[in-house]
Amino acid sequence: PLLARVTGFFLGLTVVGLALGFALERAPPHRRIWRDPLPPGQYRHEAIGNGVFLAVTITTFTAALALDLVRFGAPSWPRHLITFGALFLGFQAYYYGLHRALHHPALVRFHRWHHASRITTPLSGQSTSLVEAVGWMGGYVGLPLAYSLVVPISAEGWAAYVAYNVVGNIVGHANVEPISPAPALRARSTLATVFTYHALHHLRWTGHYGFASAGMDRLFGSEWSDWPALYARVVRASP
Repeated sequence: PLLARVTGFFLGLTVVGLALGFALERAPPHRRIWRDPLPPGQYRHEAIGNGVFLAVTITTFTAALALDLVRFGAPSWPRHLITFGALFLGFQAYYYGLHRALHHPALVRFHRWHHASRITTPLSGQSTSLVEAVGWMGGYVGLPLAYSLVVPISAEGWAAYVAYNVVGNIVGHANVEPISPAPALRARSTLATVFTYHALHHLRWTGHYGFASAGMDRLFGSEWSDWPALYARVVRASP
């Protein structure tokens, strides 16, 4: 029963993310980031990677919950919000370190599967090798486990953050820019940046290692200075 619930949770989130991502790619106004066509077989490659990622994720979560590895506290809104916020900030730091390590010459072979998606699609988000998927589990399960050793966390806050992460990761790989220009773009990108930001990483490989934000890249000097100008071009309907 636990395995069935965990499987339903992650398959459901994946379906929702893919539906939203592909709908965005087809909805007007069409702000395509890259105009190049996808190579033959990309969707099949990504579907296999998603299968690997989901198998690792479902297995890891089921084992962690079955073994009661994570301590949960009494449900309360403060605990829910603190858990969500702590996981949001902690995952930003964890993922930056993992992602940058995967670009090291000794480890990059484990990350090449994801980078086969030069032009990203919603299926690109969870398209990983087995080793990279295991690395993600350090943020998905290892981080809340570590927090719970200090103070019991909220199960609901953990689930909410995972839902935000999964759907956001999938939708954020769509080859479209849905975010409209707004004041203080660069300042806002410290916590949440535009889709074009990560799309540049898939083409350039170096730089922009952060997860959906520019904060860690800015801190460690791996942010490309021209991304706001390229973003402005995309939103003017010039891929």
